[in-house]
Amino acid sequence: MYSEKIKIRRALLSVSDKTGIKGVAKFLHEQGVEIISTGGTAKAIGNSGIPYTNIESVTGNPEAFGGRMKTISFPVASALLYRRGHTEDESQAKDLGIVAIDLIICNLYHFAEAIAAGADESDLIEKIDIGGPTMVRAAAKNYSGVTVLTNPEQYVEFMELLKTNSGEIDFESRRKFAVAAFQHTAEYETMIAQELTDRFSENSLQWLQLKDGRELRYGENPHQSAKYYRSPKQIKSEVAAIAGANIIQGKPLSYNNIMDADAAHRSASDAWVANSTAGVSCAVIKHMNPCGLAVADTALRALELAWEGDSVSAFGGVLCFSGEVGEEVAEWLRDKFIEVLIVPYLRPEAIKIFAKKKNLRILLCPPRDKIMSEQMLKSVSGGILIQEEDEGLDPELQSVTKVEFPEEKRRLAHFGVMAAKHLRSNAVALVKLRKNGELQLVGAGMGQPNRVDSIRRLAGPRAKEKIEKEKNAMDDLILISDAFFPFADNIEEAFDLGIKFIIQPGGSIRDEEVIRACDELGVAMAFTGRRHFRH
Repeated sequence: MYSEKIKIRRALLSVSDKTGIKGVAKFLHEQGVEIISTGGTAKAIGNSGIPYTNIESVTGNPEAFGGRMKTISFPVASALLYRRGHTEDESQAKDLGIVAIDLIICNLYHFAEAIAAGADESDLIEKIDIGGPTMVRAAAKNYSGVTVLTNPEQYVEFMELLKTNSGEIDFESRRKFAVAAFQHTAEYETMIAQELTDRFSENSLQWLQLKDGRELRYGENPHQSAKYYRSPKQIKSEVAAIAGANIIQGKPLSYNNIMDADAAHRSASDAWVANSTAGVSCAVIKHMNPCGLAVADTALRALELAWEGDSVSAFGGVLCFSGEVGEEVAEWLRDKFIEVLIVPYLRPEAIKIFAKKKNLRILLCPPRDKIMSEQMLKSVSGGILIQEEDEGLDPELQSVTKVEFPEEKRRLAHFGVMAAKHLRSNAVALVKLRKNGELQLVGAGMGQPNRVDSIRRLAGPRAKEKIEKEKNAMDDLILISDAFFPFADNIEEAFDLGIKFIIQPGGSIRDEEVIRACDELGVAMAFTGRRHFRH
């Protein structure tokens, strides 16, 4: 491989993003470099008084088909691809009259902008660059003898290199620019593939583009390094997501902060949607589990109920509201320690109070109010798992016992399913409808190897303590399971707590046994037909 320094004598400039192109063209001209250019780039250079060679004089053909054909040609491709220092290639280039192109500066048609602008199919197709990627890849492949620049941010570094080295550029720099060029074309092709797949194919694909990753302080633990990337879909659209949140206060987000903030945002959004986007929801998250979740008429009341769900676990937690937050919430939280607060809007008086908590991260992010058809990625050793996110309300609620599941409890049931959905499996949620129509998670059991322990050791005792403190009975609560009950022992545990209403997906080979146990104990049970495991 040719690894000598290369003198830049001839350059081809063809860019969609013309930022800085006049400056670098002027610099090249002053260095005695012959500039070849095309279309709008040539016009921009020419208007600045910089001489250039028109691409037609190199290709031997005019631009054609509305600009679709400009650079694709044997002379241009050969000038980029033939191997410098290779005896046979050098001889053949001379015989064919091929003059080396030592530098190309090229970036590609504005496909991302077309997506963001909602371009229709015909306009979108015209933003698929063909000649640009061909030139970039040819030059990048032959980085042993050619330099390729694809980003205006590279221009200053490139010019400094030439100034320092008397118009020459070293091998290591050419290779570095080539790597960036392949990243540029890979991102571009991936973006096209994903957009066309989204629009025109029933096969759902998630193309993994990782760029501009932000270094995090550390991962889940201090000895683990971590980076944070935004997904391509989130970058190109206004998706209500933690990745697009506006951070207005506090320390940078850590790995664990981001995971918990995402869980809080999803939980609060789903609880709000379950209540037909009425009222305000509040989620209190600890280690990605809702330890408190409530819907009420005001943000303050929702906070009070959610915090009451598990006030011990709420310490150092992450809070998310579906509605705006004002002074009364800020005052209530004044002496409480929380890591992150997520709200769609924060009133000025609340901002002043929270400003005293300098380490508190505050994120502005609206709730998700519709199905996003989002795909979730999770890495495993040696591979990646991809699945659709578990979105939307359960469409079905079928009463299966002799005691009919009450129609008036369906609203609470939908809220409870949403609460259980965000708990780690095996998950059980106990929810309550308060007299003024407020919805509250009063007991949660999750992360257990079996569901009986989730009821007996976690959800049941937590709910019972709260209910007895209020001098109420447990028979007003609904118990929701994220998956089917494989045995009747879960029903017996629930009944021993005083539970009279149960929601579960159904689908076990022992459904009849479980239904029979409910009938014998006078418990009303309904099936949703949909499981909500969350590992």
